[in-house]
Amino acid sequence: MRAKCAGMLIAMLLAAAGCGSDGGSGQATVTVGVVAPLDGGLTQFGLGIRNSVQLAVDEAIAAGLLPGVRLVVRAVDDSSDPDIGVRNVRRQLLDDRSVVGVIGTYNSGVAAAVAPLLAEAGIAMLSPGNTDPTLTLGPDPDHPRRPRANYFRLVAHDAQQGGVLAAYAAAALGAPPVAIVADAKPVSQGLAEDFRDAYRGASGPIASYEIVPDGDTDYAPYAVRAAAARPGLLFFGGEYDHAALLKRAAVDAGLTVALMGGDGVQADGYLAAAGAIAAGDLASSVGAPIEHDPRGGAFLAAYAAHGFVEPPSTFGPYAYDAANILLAATRDALAGRRRVTAAVRASVIATVQAADDALLAPFGGAITGAIGFDAFGDTVNPVLTVYRVEHGAWVALDTAAAD
Repeated sequence: MRAKCAGMLIAMLLAAAGCGSDGGSGQATVTVGVVAPLDGGLTQFGLGIRNSVQLAVDEAIAAGLLPGVRLVVRAVDDSSDPDIGVRNVRRQLLDDRSVVGVIGTYNSGVAAAVAPLLAEAGIAMLSPGNTDPTLTLGPDPDHPRRPRANYFRLVAHDAQQGGVLAAYAAAALGAPPVAIVADAKPVSQGLAEDFRDAYRGASGPIASYEIVPDGDTDYAPYAVRAAAARPGLLFFGGEYDHAALLKRAAVDAGLTVALMGGDGVQADGYLAAAGAIAAGDLASSVGAPIEHDPRGGAFLAAYAAHGFVEPPSTFGPYAYDAANILLAATRDALAGRRRVTAAVRASVIATVQAADDALLAPFGGAITGAIGFDAFGDTVNPVLTVYRVEHGAWVALDTAAAD
């Protein structure tokens, strides 16, 4: 009886030892995590991010780019809510020893809550959508200091985005008086402040400036006060769902000037919610229009062929490149190893920090432009495009490298 029990105990220990390794298949299991709004919040962005990561992983599997590795994608919902993000990351990713890195988040507020958990676990985090400058530069812009070595951002941040929008408003629109309304979320308010400061620097007049408290979705009073300031442009710091509410309230208040916003506004969800009154509105978004690049066109064709229902959005290409950077770093880190360890995770972070175009050569190269990260974890290739709503669609007007 003792021998039988001892044999069962040994079998159980062997099975436990296989968790996060090859599971007896002879392959190392490697999990690529995704954290994004999938069930609630800004799902138009989150679902495109998830799908784009899945496409990159599926292509790597088909091409045999990580031999001896069983690749898995585990997508975790954050519903654009920091509390939900933290809860689901704790439950679904932190205890999984096969997780080699995470692609996400979209929302900067969720990133601020999730990034410390991933840093403590030594897990690389590559964001295709965060724009809050403090995530890489810390809270004091005059004395930047990187908060976490595991965090990387592939897109331009709001200090850069606000400057590009202000320059466009000053040069292309003739520097009209601007009424600014912003949600109180740090990233939304930060974009509004960055725009305001850059616009003033370009001698642009600010007609009014208001912050909408958290939880307030009645934009009518703010629209009425903005209309009373007689602006030539309405700037909104926030995302597409609330931008549509403000636009409708502004029109009801007799304010029919164009609304301008950042990457959170430049979404088909804004067009659907605002309808015909969105005509002429302006917004910036990350990168150059992907369809203008041959590799970007190939990505869009492969995405469509994969059968994804949801569009990739402007953040999908960055998620795709982020996934390939992570996979390339993992391939190097796993050489001679059969499972993800703390040393593997540390090696991945170091390789991502040193990433360049050569790293992605086996994966067909990047589709969003030059790859690389500075000492703060920010992209060395910050590019932004200004769009205008024409005939019910976003039309690219101007693409520029950000300072």
